[in-house]
Amino acid sequence: QAALAISIELGENYIQSCLAYLNGEIIHFIEEHNTEIDKQTIIEKLKTIIDELVSKSPITPNNLIGITLGVHGVTLNNQITFSPFYNLDNLNIQEQLQAHYLCPVYLENEANLSAIGEYTFITDKDRIINLNIKTGIGAGVIHFGKLMTGTHGRFGEVGHTIIFPGGRECPCGNRGCLERYASAKALYRSIKERMNIDFIEGDELIRLWKAGDPIITEEVLKVIDYLSVGINNLISSYDPDEVIINSALFNHDPCLIEELKKRLNSRMTKETKLSVSKLTDKAILFGGIAVVASRYLNIENLKLPAVSLQISNENV
Repeated sequence: QAALAISIELGENYIQSCLAYLNGEIIHFIEEHNTEIDKQTIIEKLKTIIDELVSKSPITPNNLIGITLGVHGVTLNNQITFSPFYNLDNLNIQEQLQAHYLCPVYLENEANLSAIGEYTFITDKDRIINLNIKTGIGAGVIHFGKLMTGTHGRFGEVGHTIIFPGGRECPCGNRGCLERYASAKALYRSIKERMNIDFIEGDELIRLWKAGDPIITEEVLKVIDYLSVGINNLISSYDPDEVIINSALFNHDPCLIEELKKRLNSRMTKETKLSVSKLTDKAILFGGIAVVASRYLNIENLKLPAVSLQISNENV
């Protein structure tokens, strides 16, 4: 409780954010849905959110010592270099926020932040892969406390590995990318086409899956088939201790991990632990808190005991 951190996730059309102590204890949480994210409005929108969080700050010796922004896209040197979901490429968010709030600001890929959150607060493994399955698919890879980023910040972009040459077009420029078949967005699209509907909520999808609806069952298992291909390739390439799945579907029904294990029975994959995220949809926020704490304390492989993960949502 010596200092405070702010962590923000920029989703495709939503924003989650929180104010926390350095040990991950959440002080205030804000969630916005159906919000437009673009170059013209994002800086002012972020300032409004940060100001709201700062207004809830308790008195601490060092006050706010860092802000982390989780981006659904590729980042390099605290800059967004590519995102298929919003046009923020090369917008200098870091510089503008740092100048305004007079504290360090970090921009990082959302899957990387999820991996950092799991490594810092949850797992006891040294080599982990966190697979985020949302609108896209990204893998955060941690090797003995060090986040693997690659030359251009694209390390772990498993969603853009090709499983069907010449397949569906992807915003990255490829055809047949994994996330065009196995992401949450791809699953919803297939279900809507099969059921001839315009919209289906996540809770309804889970209800139909648990009720054994034949179309839902077929589409979910198809997605797990595709995922197993991507995960097989990840394990074969990186040989991690553990692969952590962070997906709304798996989080609602952790038993789905058994379906995935059935499809990963080769000699290359059978010794790797598969688990479902305990941080669930707040993993990115916890990763952002861990980044601030790690940089402030100058500890690269920071490990902290898990705090209460119960967060009361405050919708704005």
